[in-house]
Amino acid sequence: MYDLDLLRPTVTFALVVETGSFKGAAERLGLSPPYVSQMISDLEARLGRQLLYRSTRRLALTAEGEAFLPHARTLSDAFARGLDIVRDAKRGLTGRLRVSVPTVLASPAFARVLNTFVADHPGIALEIDMDDRAIDPVAAQVDLVLRIGDPGEDPRLAKKLFSTRGLICCAPGLTASITHPEDLAGLTWLRSPATPARLSLLGPSGKHFTTEPERQVVINNAALIRAMLLDGGCYSLLPEFTVRETLGAGTLGVACTDWVVPNVEVHALYTERRTALTNARSFVEAILQELKFASPT
Repeated sequence: MYDLDLLRPTVTFALVVETGSFKGAAERLGLSPPYVSQMISDLEARLGRQLLYRSTRRLALTAEGEAFLPHARTLSDAFARGLDIVRDAKRGLTGRLRVSVPTVLASPAFARVLNTFVADHPGIALEIDMDDRAIDPVAAQVDLVLRIGDPGEDPRLAKKLFSTRGLICCAPGLTASITHPEDLAGLTWLRSPATPARLSLLGPSGKHFTTEPERQVVINNAALIRAMLLDGGCYSLLPEFTVRETLGAGTLGVACTDWVVPNVEVHALYTERRTALTNARSFVEAILQELKFASPT
């Protein structure tokens, strides 16, 4: 049995969840809210499962809707990307792209991403805002937000890019004397506002170490954190992919080499999902290419 006629209502279902209402999806699609509502009802009837709980104030996913949503999103995103590729094969990318990223990305690798992206897409007016605060991308009028560990309050906006491990970084001269997390007690922990105040590490044979260090300083600037690390007397937890080159050059060292921060996910938060986001998607692909991470399907 072929179910090709379910493609449109499936994509519409993903859009209804993304916008949070039939009205929002209808505005995007240029249709009437009753028609969109009927499409979802027909989809539920064909599937034999209720996907949404409806009330006068809000929509909520049923268990079946939760299970179906990732597949509907994958289909919707793949369709949009396909259109982008075909349309952009005949024209270069143009327009404005405003991106918010954590300050920890102030690194040679990210600088190469920016230089390459600007050279490849001269028609894009690129703005980079480095901020460790968990901003609302829609309220801040940002086209794309990169977040490490925190997918944001609205998971509809987030797409997982890859996972990374955390490393305990310090001045190179301290690494030999810090082999166990307990050795960190005499040092100051430098952390960003987005990092929880509790230190959790995973060690050999699955051992766990959790504590809330008394000596910690919250700093909203990764460059300052790295400068303070070089002076000694402190440490910081940094994503491995952001310090590869620094570690390779011997500028920073890794303490407690048998202990790591449990893997955290890196997310891209898109404000909307439509052809206008070609610029944002292209930017994310440039990052993945530079870091040699494959974009998940």
